[in-house]
Amino acid sequence: MQVTITRKNAGLSESLKSYIEKKLWALTKRYQKIIDARVVMDLQGKDHLVEINVRVARHTLFSKKKSTNLRAAIDACVNKLDKQLIKHKGKVRRKSLTPEEAVLSGKVIQVEIPETESVQSEKPELTIEGEDLSEEYEEKTGTS
Repeated sequence: MQVTITRKNAGLSESLKSYIEKKLWALTKRYQKIIDARVVMDLQGKDHLVEINVRVARHTLFSKKKSTNLRAAIDACVNKLDKQLIKHKGKVRRKSLTPEEAVLSGKVIQVEIPETESVQSEKPELTIEGEDLSEEYEEKTGTS
């Protein structure tokens, strides 16, 4: 996983950078297929705004939090992303289950559909009256 950290209106200390990377790497324990993460921090007056984008296969998860404490805002964003990853992982697993596995796992409830009278489609038979089809016929080739 590649982590990109950007901080506007302030500097980025090495301890803050390692703290963010440690929190984001903890997300890989929940879902291993994270491609990259982008963190944007901004100082707006006394409040710190933290935005985190996490890319997984064909999806982007987003979290945003504003707080007076920067590390609390980071923790809140990571917690939101953790919940989103749990939900995303569940969706991926449900799609990959076979119908029998889904019923056995309890994810899907099987509903019995009452059987209705089956409608048999009868193919029409072609009959030609007045001719006997069992007789062999001569081929006409067009030459005598």
